[in-house]
Amino acid sequence: MNPLSRRQKQVLTAIVDHYIVKAEPVSSKILSVNPIMQASSATIRNTMAELEDLGLVEAPHASSGRLPTDRGYRTYIDELMHLEALSPEEMAAIEGELSEAQDEQELMAQAARMLGRLTHLLGVAVSPALEKGRFRNISLVPLAEGKVMLILTVSDMVFRSVLVDSSLDTSIYRLESIARRINERMQGRPVSFLNTLLETPAENQGSEEERKALNFFSRSISKLFKGQKDQEIQIAGQKDMFTQPDFEKIEDLNSILDLLDSKITLVHFLRQRNEMDGVHVTVGEEHRDGRKLRSISIVTSAFTLGGAQGTVGVIGPKRMPYSKLISLVDFTAKTLSRKEGRTAEP
Repeated sequence: MNPLSRRQKQVLTAIVDHYIVKAEPVSSKILSVNPIMQASSATIRNTMAELEDLGLVEAPHASSGRLPTDRGYRTYIDELMHLEALSPEEMAAIEGELSEAQDEQELMAQAARMLGRLTHLLGVAVSPALEKGRFRNISLVPLAEGKVMLILTVSDMVFRSVLVDSSLDTSIYRLESIARRINERMQGRPVSFLNTLLETPAENQGSEEERKALNFFSRSISKLFKGQKDQEIQIAGQKDMFTQPDFEKIEDLNSILDLLDSKITLVHFLRQRNEMDGVHVTVGEEHRDGRKLRSISIVTSAFTLGGAQGTVGVIGPKRMPYSKLISLVDFTAKTLSRKEGRTAEP
């Protein structure tokens, strides 16, 4: 597509800006009273027709009003939009809210709630994949009735625990000895290497008691990894999101409900976006399953915690204030990453 003319850029920007605020088709008459345009209704109407021929706007009905298409939104986001910076007060409020969290799960929940509240859209926060984090420590806490709490620590903020049955023909002292050995060999390595270490033949050449102890750790780690799946994503803001006028069609609403119904699918979907640096925006049919998600936009950014990447962002209708949301999501992700920097200090 050839570069847009100055007039075309002006009109497309005005259409998107007006539609985001008013949620109604934009007519040439409406734009002609905009002092920035400095053009007659006829000139604007002709420019709208040109933008329609380029696939950047469309007329939903027989009226003269136009709406931005997915391509129009993309052009607006990439070429025309001016980011709206957060105020010092807004940044301080975000940092203050996130500073209250004591661990990763609380941090993710707080980030999702905050984004949902500030945007009136769906706030989402996906925990970093535990297996990709850097191992720090594994410890055991003996409990009553033959139970043991196994705690896997990646950083001061990132850790997971699982309750397991320790009714083996071995002592807690043997288990603690194995834990110390694991800590020595795993220090600084990716958590995913744990399974490889525990399955190494050389590790299983000890006594029968030691093999039972190693099997205990192998089963416990497997249970821990499986158990984290239900805790990987936090979602907030459903009530405000579903009152948006953009979701009058039941099929559009159902597409979002289907997406939210499978948390594992949603986690995988959002983590794929971590491959790109900075804030990542997809609009409507730009999604891999574009037909199903044609009514929504997703704005996300990756952050780093415990040596692994997580994802934070918002999901909402295509008619969303991108200029402010991109700044908000970007600053939230950077604030989450700085949490790791502070907790890593001695």
